[in-house]
Amino acid sequence: MAKEQIPTAAEVREYLAKEEEYRKDCIANHKTYVISGPKFQGETIWQSIITLPLLEAAEEAGVANVEIWDLCRQISKATHAPVTLKEYQRMCPFAEQEKTVDTVLKLLETYTPPFGDPYWSGFDITGYYYCLALISLSDHRKDDCEGQLWKTVEQFISKDPQLEKIQTLLRNMKVLSRQRPALEEMRKRIEAEIKSKG
Repeated sequence: MAKEQIPTAAEVREYLAKEEEYRKDCIANHKTYVISGPKFQGETIWQSIITLPLLEAAEEAGVANVEIWDLCRQISKATHAPVTLKEYQRMCPFAEQEKTVDTVLKLLETYTPPFGDPYWSGFDITGYYYCLALISLSDHRKDDCEGQLWKTVEQFISKDPQLEKIQTLLRNMKVLSRQRPALEEMRKRIEAEIKSKG
């Protein structure tokens, strides 16, 4: 099998646009939409919703795409947001890579849940929570990571007044607070807000 190609953000953007064009053409012209196996090695990584935003964030942060590709690969394998400590710990190696942490922080500046959409359509929920796990576990730019996590907590509280979507974020704080004591205050903040709604 050919060596896996590590694409640029522009290449992934072009690939996704062609796939979307093909899908729309099939719908518009009543053609059969053919679902096949991967056409090339690593295609599932290209298709992962979080891959393009991560590559774009890497470019903005001045990080080579090769630096972030392993994270894209790892996230593309996940079928759901992390639940167990073992699943959260999948991010430990990436949390030790400074350029990867820089990229994820850059991503999280703008990659936020679409709170107005009850289904969060087109948003990579799994990738998002793995990225939050990554910065929760990082010692690089620790103040920035904790600041971003606090910003996320407050964002959920303000933009999801019924707190219908906050449980997965709370789980991040609960599961990792033994390893990362700074998360304990975030856990308490979320739980107090939930209690106030109860």
